[in-house]
Amino acid sequence: MNATAIVQNTPLFGRMFNVDRSTGLEDINAWPSLMVMTSFVWLIAAALLGILMPVAQLLGLNTNVFYTAITAHGAALAFPFTFQLMVGVSLHRAGGCLGKKASGKLPALIYYCMNIGGLLLTAAVFSGLKISYAVMYPLPIVGVQTGQWSMGLVVLGFTGIALVLTSVIFLYPLQLLRMTFFSREHEELVLSRRTIKDPGMVGMIMAALVLLITGTPLMIIAGTILLGLYGILPMSAIAWAAEPVVFQFAFYIFAHNLMEAMAIMVISAVYATLPLYLADGTRKLYSDKLANVALWILLVTSVTSFFHHFYNMFPALPSALAYHGNIMSWGTGIGAAFSIFTILATIWKHGIRAEPGLMAILMGFVIYIFDGVTAMVIANVAVNAQLHATMSVSGHTMSVLTAMALMWMGVFYHHYPVITGRRLDRTLGNRFVALYSIGAMGLLYTFQAGGAAGMPRRFADWAQGGWMGYGVAILIFGLILSTAFVVYLVNLQRAREISPLGDLAAETAT
Repeated sequence: MNATAIVQNTPLFGRMFNVDRSTGLEDINAWPSLMVMTSFVWLIAAALLGILMPVAQLLGLNTNVFYTAITAHGAALAFPFTFQLMVGVSLHRAGGCLGKKASGKLPALIYYCMNIGGLLLTAAVFSGLKISYAVMYPLPIVGVQTGQWSMGLVVLGFTGIALVLTSVIFLYPLQLLRMTFFSREHEELVLSRRTIKDPGMVGMIMAALVLLITGTPLMIIAGTILLGLYGILPMSAIAWAAEPVVFQFAFYIFAHNLMEAMAIMVISAVYATLPLYLADGTRKLYSDKLANVALWILLVTSVTSFFHHFYNMFPALPSALAYHGNIMSWGTGIGAAFSIFTILATIWKHGIRAEPGLMAILMGFVIYIFDGVTAMVIANVAVNAQLHATMSVSGHTMSVLTAMALMWMGVFYHHYPVITGRRLDRTLGNRFVALYSIGAMGLLYTFQAGGAAGMPRRFADWAQGGWMGYGVAILIFGLILSTAFVVYLVNLQRAREISPLGDLAAETAT
């Protein structure tokens, strides 16, 4: 069954994401639409699990409920929702900008590896595996040794993680690079031609290479461990890969740069989309050179700032590497400053048409910057000693994901008419942006306030330390954010059919 048929035959969601076959653009629309649709299914699961966490605390439910919810919530939010949303929208963007097909075996493998892997990991979590989504090896094995879960669940969970990472590290970057450099151009698929020097494309290429280069060592190590768990290799042969220091360094080099790659990718999408909404119709950034400089600064500073994850781990980092991580973390602020200037200067010079899609992108960028400020504070060597194990760090991780998700939902809002041939409601769109912004900003600062008060992360008894007030605030802002998601989905459900491709491409060119 092809991607279009799967979307069309999916109950409820099928109408929201149904691909318009009359335009001849199915090769850049079908798999991206299916990926985005599936990401929203995962979003619903992640949102329900996110609300369950404070509810479990308030009602005094068994602590296993909280730990299951937090593990499954983090896993669903990071990969099957946010990353898959990015994959779907970015493949559509690349196809429409370059005239290259986003169809075939690779997109199918990306989709199936991501979602089968997510399902296997979720099944393991609900069966009792309660590790952090950051894995923190060898804690999964320690859980087996202490009788908290079985080795079978570790194998099941790691198999799911391996499939997800195969999609993230290999399949998606290879598909993007294939489309960019090797695939044949199809003139009929070009919606808004861009060169690879355009800031909207530069960041996409950077992100693909970062994922591939920083993720390959992790896959070698994780694959070796998985072969040992399967019994294919003797445990003595995987001893080097099972060393906690080896695994953790490989993991955080990738995990840190995964977030940075996603950030670079979405900032490039901001650069590509903003000019399409300029009031004077110029369709140009204030300066492409400044935009590209910002991306290069973000790339150079972020690649080695991963050392800030190791300030308080055993064995402790040499002070030179710790302060290098500190300095590079602050250096990312320079790239962010260039991005802020480029975006504001573009708006100041040309004005904007304040459509919901663009406002979602800009508000997501604002949340990303505010979260970046908190990240720079946490990355300080001295401050990190106080905040590392608190809700401040959890809040940073969650907020960077929600910020990027809002930007990608805004970009998808822009592309939605091209994919489906239907128009979204402006009032509902604005309502979504307002609710999301309030919920996300409220959660960001509630988590930071809780962390400053000493509220520990992954802790199932907030009342014990007098932190339940923060838990109530988390629930309130979480419900506001969830309401925003409902409004977005209602808008997709109520979308109206519009004119054929000729008018459509002119109105919503990629």
